[in-house]
Amino acid sequence: MRTNMKFGRILLILFLGTACVFALYSCQKEESRGSEQIKPEISAEELQADVPALHDLHGVVYPLWHDAYPEKDYALIKELLPEADDLTEKLDAAELPGILRDKKPDWENEKESLKNSLRDLHRAVEEENQEAMLDQVEAFHSAFEKLVRIIRPVVPELEAFHQELYQLYHYFMPNYELDNIRSAVAAMKEKLVPLKDVQLPQRLAGKQEQFALAVQELKTHLDKLSEAVEHSEENVIKEAVEKVHTAYQKTESVFD
Repeated sequence: MRTNMKFGRILLILFLGTACVFALYSCQKEESRGSEQIKPEISAEELQADVPALHDLHGVVYPLWHDAYPEKDYALIKELLPEADDLTEKLDAAELPGILRDKKPDWENEKESLKNSLRDLHRAVEEENQEAMLDQVEAFHSAFEKLVRIIRPVVPELEAFHQELYQLYHYFMPNYELDNIRSAVAAMKEKLVPLKDVQLPQRLAGKQEQFALAVQELKTHLDKLSEAVEHSEENVIKEAVEKVHTAYQKTESVFD
């Protein structure tokens, strides 16, 4: 009898242990499945190199620079100051879209210059210093133009390429979504075709050769990445992606 009871306890312990292991495995599997399903979405806004608040600010920069400054209309400068304050404050609170994350240090520096020139313009108005008022309107306009250049691509074809690279580098590769990685690489190869034929504007004509060499290097690394995604392992693909990203940064830096 005791032997039967002991054997029964052993069976019960084995049964309970197996049940616990199975339950734990099921929970882990569900958690894993849930984490695979929750992936960050890429919004259209995140891929647009644009800050609407900067466009809004142009509404006050334009009359300050094109009307008040050349006409030395000090009354108009004073009249436009509240609007300049309001729109500058909104710009200061605006977030850069994800695709411009690499430009944030330059953006913050120039935004500080914009705010400083506006502060100095207030001081000039309070002191009725007309020469300083004109100087600070010019400084305000200059800071605004620099902010525009930071977010406005010199070469639209390069920005089109960057939109595909951004998704690859910040989303698909970290999650190792191989199908999406392959699709992004194919799209980048398409976007590179018109990029090779770009003629820089006249003011940048002296950088044409440097730009062409950078684009050629970008193509070389992209071709290697294209081969890697068809046959190689994750670590090889990751290394190839990094080289493409570095080559893109080098191409963009031609305009620094």
